[in-house]
Amino acid sequence: MSEARVQKIVCPKCKSEMDIKVWDKVEIPYDMELKNKVLQNTFFRVDCVPCQNTFTIAYKCQYNDMERKYLLWVAPAMDEKTQKEISEYNYKLQTDNQLRLAQGGYRYRIVSNDNELREKVVIFDEGLDDRYIETLKIVYVPLIKNKIGEGTQITGIFFDRKKTGGYQFIVTFDNKPPMSANVNMDIYHDMTKKLAGIAERNTPQGLCRIDADWGLKVMMHEVE
Repeated sequence: MSEARVQKIVCPKCKSEMDIKVWDKVEIPYDMELKNKVLQNTFFRVDCVPCQNTFTIAYKCQYNDMERKYLLWVAPAMDEKTQKEISEYNYKLQTDNQLRLAQGGYRYRIVSNDNELREKVVIFDEGLDDRYIETLKIVYVPLIKNKIGEGTQITGIFFDRKKTGGYQFIVTFDNKPPMSANVNMDIYHDMTKKLAGIAERNTPQGLCRIDADWGLKVMMHEVE
């Protein structure tokens, strides 16, 4: 099981100093308690006892599911140091035969926060391909914008399971509560066929970001 280290932080509200547990790695199937925290969006949550403030503080760590074969690298800030670490890891994937054998068939993704981490875990646990989920989001954006009207900006679209079965997008905004939109998986399956070639050609080897910006580029290239 993974081991935590202690790190001091300061509450942004009352400025109290506190110790929090920080994990460099989450390894599945060994750290199922931590996985549950990821799925409940509490993995990065901090509760300040003095002022009862609750806030999120994401930090660099790896989420490695050795059963389903995917590795998620949480990188809240893509600074020079982080870019170097990712480049070194990708180089090691190409040159270290032992690592390549141990992680054969893996998918590697870079995420930046708790919502993105949770979303990738949900997608991969469901046996789906995040690349076509991201292109599917592009189809839904105009429909969502028609519902919210002018003066409201979409701040995030996250894929999720529905408690009643099926899937949905949870959409967040800058000035109103989140909304949900049912996902038509027939469109998803259609994309896995029509966009397979271009998606493969535009998926980098090793750790990479597959997000809405990536999905838009793939969709635009297909249109061209």
